[in-house]
Amino acid sequence: MKNLILIFLFCLNLSCANYNAEREKIRLEKKKIAYEHQLNLDKITCKKYGFNEGTLNFSNCMMELDISRKRYLVQKKALECESVRQSNMSSGVTGFWGGVLMGLRENMSCN
Repeated sequence: MKNLILIFLFCLNLSCANYNAEREKIRLEKKKIAYEHQLNLDKITCKKYGFNEGTLNFSNCMMELDISRKRYLVQKKALECESVRQSNMSSGVTGFWGGVLMGLRENMSCN
């Protein structure tokens, strides 16, 4: 009986590991597809501006689009973090668990 339980737990653990690996594989595939889609949109944008693919100016256009997108994401994250901090300060929540929840909320939005 004890061996049967151990075999069952081993199989359960193995199936969970396979499930998690499959989910990670799907997540990475979706991320790759999104990246390729954004790359194609950037190429179309640079071509609309009149740059020819394979030139230095086209490469610079692609780089500038990527840099501006990353700056936007950093600014968006900073504004979201500041908004949560302001909300926490003005919430009036007191007590240990209130502090814990506000700290968790801030960590989720600021990290």
